[in-house]
Amino acid sequence: MATDIDKFVHDQLSVWPAVAAKYRALKSARTRTIPVNGMLVTLQSNPGRLPIFDHGCPLCEENYMEHQHTLPFEGRKGRKYNILVNRAPIFPNHLVITRDIHAPQTIWHRFPDMLDLAAQMENYIVFYNSPNSGTTVPQHAHFQACPKGYMPLERAAERLLHMVLAGETPSELEFIDSVRDAQLYHYKRFNRGIFMLRAQTSKSMAKMFYRLLDCLNLLAEETEPRFNAFAYCSEGEYRALVIIRSASKPQCYYAKGDAHFSIAPGSAEMAGFVVVPEVGDFDRLDAPVLEQIFEDVTLSEADEKRLLWRLVRTQPRVEVGICAAACIGFEIISDGAGPQTVSYREGKIDYNGALYDELVFEAVTISTLFAEPSFVIYGEEGERRYAGTLKFIVDSGKGQAVHI
Repeated sequence: MATDIDKFVHDQLSVWPAVAAKYRALKSARTRTIPVNGMLVTLQSNPGRLPIFDHGCPLCEENYMEHQHTLPFEGRKGRKYNILVNRAPIFPNHLVITRDIHAPQTIWHRFPDMLDLAAQMENYIVFYNSPNSGTTVPQHAHFQACPKGYMPLERAAERLLHMVLAGETPSELEFIDSVRDAQLYHYKRFNRGIFMLRAQTSKSMAKMFYRLLDCLNLLAEETEPRFNAFAYCSEGEYRALVIIRSASKPQCYYAKGDAHFSIAPGSAEMAGFVVVPEVGDFDRLDAPVLEQIFEDVTLSEADEKRLLWRLVRTQPRVEVGICAAACIGFEIISDGAGPQTVSYREGKIDYNGALYDELVFEAVTISTLFAEPSFVIYGEEGERRYAGTLKFIVDSGKGQAVHI
């Protein structure tokens, strides 16, 4: 797919002069580096980054600009996306990958799509801003992508996870947890709330990712926690970065006079690539100001400590009997097989003619944050939907459905 992307970008810019000019300007954009909390942060002067929305949602097809073209990408379960050239670029070949329908920004169900995209775009890193963590279009689901290697935190992750793959134990990383072939590490430098993940399969990576999100705080008025996420493939495995946030914008964004800086950190900024849209801010920014910007939008020390405790604590496995009968109707929502039945026969559970001591249908993703029904029980009271795992056992001469 990488060859298709390169050709797509070239063809798009050849017929879209206004945006092509912005990509040419990136080549001569002023940049400088500043050490911040042990990371060499890159600043980029980029007045072309100031958002200009013509009308309506800029990610809906009916509002695409005259010369804007798309490249299709198909995610899981028939979800379709349009790959677009970003018309306010930060990086060369900066892409926006947007749902083909108007749907709100959320990572639930879409993280596997993000991983598939990263696997197909091997020279790119894919990133995501949660609704209150840097995205300018929270009303329309989308990812972004750019060629690998531009963001300092991304380069640090590549170096450290390479060491882990080689059997070394970097001092900057603290092992937190594992799910099958996926591992979660806490990065102890730069800013609080940074995690690095690696996995052999997209399924294990998704389980580890959602396990992390399940431990985050969710504000009552918001649909998902505040975070930025990155996914890419390297050395035959999936890799990801997750940066937990406390706020969308720093205090200096709302300040007046010389205290004001137009920095609204998204994924790039949180990964150490700070875009400066106001020309006058570029020379005024220094290490203390940047440190305060990051301090304003990242986790407090107490919240990070609480999060780490949640990740390593053990939680009880709760099993509740929900239905007992000689014959039980049920449906596993995710498998598409439709209504099924189990029955009691010869002291065992009869399912499709085979006998079992117990029968278990695991939840696709064990998530309390994004809990959705995973199975249905049909009975005299009608259908009842549950989120979690379904188990059938024998109890007192009947089949017993157990909700886990």
